[in-house]
Amino acid sequence: MRILITGAEGFAGSHLVDCCLEQGDEVWGTCRPGARTFNIAQQLDHITLRVGDLTQPDFLRGVLRENKFDALFHLAGISFVRDAEREPARTYEANLLSGIHLLEAVRTLSTHTRVVLVSSAEVYGPVAPERLPVTEDYPFAPPVSIFAAGKAALELAAHPLIKIYGLHVVLARPFNHTGPRQRADFVCSTFAEQIAKVETGAEPVIHVGDLSPRRDFSDVRDIARGYRLLALQGVKGEAYNLATGKSVRVQEILDILVNLARVKVEIRQDSTRLRGANQVMDVRGSIEKIKAATGWSPEIPLEKTLKDLLNWHRGRLATGRG
Repeated sequence: MRILITGAEGFAGSHLVDCCLEQGDEVWGTCRPGARTFNIAQQLDHITLRVGDLTQPDFLRGVLRENKFDALFHLAGISFVRDAEREPARTYEANLLSGIHLLEAVRTLSTHTRVVLVSSAEVYGPVAPERLPVTEDYPFAPPVSIFAAGKAALELAAHPLIKIYGLHVVLARPFNHTGPRQRADFVCSTFAEQIAKVETGAEPVIHVGDLSPRRDFSDVRDIARGYRLLALQGVKGEAYNLATGKSVRVQEILDILVNLARVKVEIRQDSTRLRGANQVMDVRGSIEKIKAATGWSPEIPLEKTLKDLLNWHRGRLATGRG
């Protein structure tokens, strides 16, 4: 396929670049002005990259006029909940308005293109324990974060465009995913980065928040593979969870990483790392729908994911990128 990935330089975007190149696709990508591209540094000679602001409609229109794309994956946007809470208006521009501009550009210039809109499991909000693992037909609860509200709003905005204009849009709802290249703001990556820093001589203390919540963690490389399968086999207008169907306590994540550490560390709770009253205590998603549609299921064990994440941080620090 000839594909276009928005946010190609990002965490999941860069792994989707890798996945699609491995499958023989012709890969185009977009990144925002000033973005660091080290996640795709080894692929820059193999892809076509365009730099611009997706909140400005003319940028993506220009890219779509350059070529005909079989699939478009929309991953660009603000992905960290606390970033969204610091800048609500900018988050709605990046996560909602840019998506609407993208769909309008596809409607007017590229109606044959299959679009995978990457939403989030955050749209479900708190889910009653008896409804876990949550299925795609679970009704949205009032959003508990700016990030969740933006993602839910884009899903709602997409449906009339699908029904009225026949756009082939598939909605992807990934649950927590981690692995190499993840920002250290996220829980698995912050533990791994702190351990890697201790191994290079930092104070042997790992600062943590609440370790009791349970999350459904996948490997980002499995998630990227799922996105590509959804472009090929996902049904127009349908939403699909990408998850494992099982949740683990954050404490278990920490335990695995500490066992991989080359030095002994002390665990110390840090009140600044607590998420507060809106914390959802258990999340896990059903993957029966995507499995039936595409055959996808996660393949990479959590232990390997965390080992690869830790080794990535070790390499990053060793080469001076930390």
